[in-house]
Amino acid sequence: MHLQYNKIRYLLSLSITLFIAAVITYFGSITHSLLIPFLAIYMMQTSIGNPIFQSMQKLILVFFILILFALLIHSMSYFYLIAHDVLIGALIGIIANVIFPLKQPDIEFCNQIIPVLRQFNLYFNKIMDQVLQQKAIDASDNITFEKTLLRLPDWVYERGFSQTLQTGYQFFLMKIEHTSDNLFAMHHLARFPYEKEFIAKLRPTFLQYIDNVNQFFNSLATVLNLKTLQQAPPDLEMDLLNLENHFFSIVPNSLELIDMREDYINLAALVYNLKDLNKNLIMMGEALR
Repeated sequence: MHLQYNKIRYLLSLSITLFIAAVITYFGSITHSLLIPFLAIYMMQTSIGNPIFQSMQKLILVFFILILFALLIHSMSYFYLIAHDVLIGALIGIIANVIFPLKQPDIEFCNQIIPVLRQFNLYFNKIMDQVLQQKAIDASDNITFEKTLLRLPDWVYERGFSQTLQTGYQFFLMKIEHTSDNLFAMHHLARFPYEKEFIAKLRPTFLQYIDNVNQFFNSLATVLNLKTLQQAPPDLEMDLLNLENHFFSIVPNSLELIDMREDYINLAALVYNLKDLNKNLIMMGEALR
């Protein structure tokens, strides 16, 4: 639905801009060429969220090329002649970008982040399956997860991006990146063998926590989809506290005995990474309020 809406909006923006540029070319162009429509469309091809900054950069580049060409042919009159149409075309493109930009930052950010959160949630479940069931994650799942990270909306870091949106978007994106680091660390720890009886004791608490993390991921996606939550997100802090208490009620009280069991150490490290995952999810939730 969003994709179809974006295509219609994109075509409508281009059509209106081309129509205005064609009318001005017919009545006000000096060169009577396609320079005004071409410059208008060229100026509209900018990254999301910073149309004016990038349009001005393009305009400076175009004028630099025109001056260089005029000097090469020893005719500054040519430059003055063509600069009129260049300025009009650039102005049309810049105004069009401001009035009806080809892409809206808020919509594009949500459209790009939601699939990432879905993939993070799926990868989290596969990691926990490997811990609880010793079911190894396929190499294809790792590749899919890594490719997902390449689709993050890095344009929020670009110069000229809207100052009113940049801070919030960058904060959310940094938490997404921190979450990916947590998941990579958890996957590494999930590959170690664990005693089946030990895991069986922790399984009920783990399953409760996993279920609530899944609900929290779904809540984030729901809010990003501009939909109303049917129920409040689960309390992940309380769930993790229960998991920690359960874990440390099972492992030996003696540090020497803990050091003797590698699976205790690895599982303790996994719980520590879950705490970091918790913090990132909760901070992302608070950023969307």
